Amino acid sequence: MKKIVKLTESDLNRIVKRVIKENEFEYGHENIKKLYDKLGDDEYVSLDDSSGNLSGSIVSKVEYVKKMLRNAIREENWSKVQNVISFMDSKM
Repeated sequence: MKKIVKLTESDLNRIVKRVIKENEFEYGHENIKKLYDKLGDDEYVSLDDSSGNLSGSIVSKVEYVKKMLRNAIREENWSKVQNVISFMDSKM
């Protein structure tokens, strides 16, 4: 039988803050945030999670778009192509 638990708004806020803080620590949020602070007008942060540890590097926006398009083509994923177009509309 499932147990119903009632939470106050402050309980829920505390839980959400704790989950966010745990994720920031796990994925190196502060280190990645520092990369965004150093960006030039034609640069963007390329995130990589292939090793299981989220990391990022600064690349040109053109290189970032190429990487996104290569991924979309390889996966034959049209929604990713739309994401590239949205990125170009908002960031370039």
